[in-house]
Amino acid sequence: MSSSPYLPRWFLRFAFRLLYNQLAWTYDLVAWLVSFGQWEAWRRIATLFFQEGPVLELGYGTGGLMADMAARNLAAVGLDLSPYMARQARKHLLRERAVPRLVSGQAQHLPFPDASFANVVATFPTDFILEPQTLTSVARVLRPGGCLVIVTMGYLTGTGLRRGSGRRLAGHIINWLYRITGQHEIPEPKPLARLQEFGFSARWEDATLEGAKARLLVATRR
Repeated sequence: MSSSPYLPRWFLRFAFRLLYNQLAWTYDLVAWLVSFGQWEAWRRIATLFFQEGPVLELGYGTGGLMADMAARNLAAVGLDLSPYMARQARKHLLRERAVPRLVSGQAQHLPFPDASFANVVATFPTDFILEPQTLTSVARVLRPGGCLVIVTMGYLTGTGLRRGSGRRLAGHIINWLYRITGQHEIPEPKPLARLQEFGFSARWEDATLEGAKARLLVATRR
C-alpha cells in the first residue's frame, strides 16, 4: 500500500482509526464528501444480490445500510467491534424507528449458530474479509446456497464535474483515501480462488443503482 508523499502511512492509518472510533460522529459527513454524495448508494447496491432471508452485515459502521434494510423489511443483524460506531448506529436506527439489532464481535469469530443467515454483506471492508478465519466463520453461519456480498469499490458517476481534469482529480482523491484506509481493493491477488477454497462459487459484478456504480464480489456457498 502506498502512502501520501506529505504524510507518513502510519499517521494516515492512525487518523482513520480515530475516524472509525473516537471521531465516529464525523464518519458519515466525511464519507459523503469524499464520494461526492454517492457513498450510501454504493452501499445499497449490495442489496441487488441478496437472496430471500435474514442478513448479517459485517462492519455496519454508522448503521446506514442497516437502516436501509429495515426500511425494506429485511431481517438484518449487524456486527461491529467499535463501540463508538455502535453508539452512532443505534442513534441512527432509532431515528428511523428501526430496531437496532447490533452485536459486538469480530468477523473471524461470529457469535451465531450454524446456517443462521441467507446473506452476509460487507461494504468496503479491509483485508480481514478474506482471512481464512473470516471465510470459515462466514461459511459456517451461511445457509447452503446463501450469499456473501462484498462491495469492494465505488465509481464516480453523475457528479456534475466536468469531464477531464475535474473528474480525474475527484477520482484521484477517492483512490488515495481508499489506499490510506486499506479499503482500495480486495488485497487478495486471486480472490475468486481464495473463496473457492472455502466452499464458495464466486464472481465479480459491476452494478448500478440510483445512478451510482460499484464493483462487488458475489459468492454463493456451495
